[in-house]
Amino acid sequence: MPQIYFCDAEKIGYLYDKMLMLIPKERAEKANKLFKENDRILSAAAGFMVTEIFGKDAFEKMSYSEHGKPFFEHGKHFSISHSGKFAVLAVSEGNIGIDIETKVSSDERVARRCFTEEEQAFAKMSTENFLRIWTAKEAVLKFLGTGFSFSPSGFSVLPLNEEHLINGEKMQFFCGKIGEYPFTAAYCEDNDEFLIRELIPEDIEKERAL
Repeated sequence: MPQIYFCDAEKIGYLYDKMLMLIPKERAEKANKLFKENDRILSAAAGFMVTEIFGKDAFEKMSYSEHGKPFFEHGKHFSISHSGKFAVLAVSEGNIGIDIETKVSSDERVARRCFTEEEQAFAKMSTENFLRIWTAKEAVLKFLGTGFSFSPSGFSVLPLNEEHLINGEKMQFFCGKIGEYPFTAAYCEDNDEFLIRELIPEDIEKERAL
């Protein structure tokens, strides 16, 4: 079963220093260099989730594709996204990509540049429709590992509830919300059920103590 883990920066900000102790030194230094406090917390939270799920040596075992997609040579697939106050980590036996978006408005310029005509018409119906298309596009690019080197206007994610073949890869979408914010995961497992869990360092320490 694919899993989605998330951290809320507003809940774990006071644990920032503790999270830095749980992640590799290089990752902690990277987080500390970020200008905004919220970005520092989310960066540390993403590192915390990776080490919590994959082990303390996860970053040492990690490799990177030509376009910078992190992966393990052996083991599960994963994808990370963060926006606003949330950092999310998707984990699956098969390839996966995830994106979360906390914007509260649509952007017609983005839609014209990145969406097909059908997607633009769908996105105009509501802000949530726009965010569904946008997060699905981002999830596809993370799934493929191409980033924006593969044009998001060159493929359609509609209908969202059907299987797609994009750039030679079969995938389907899992659409959900964390709080009021939508996320979309592009994945290739047969299982269409996802486990969604919030990770809080303090709670995990309590569980380990039991």
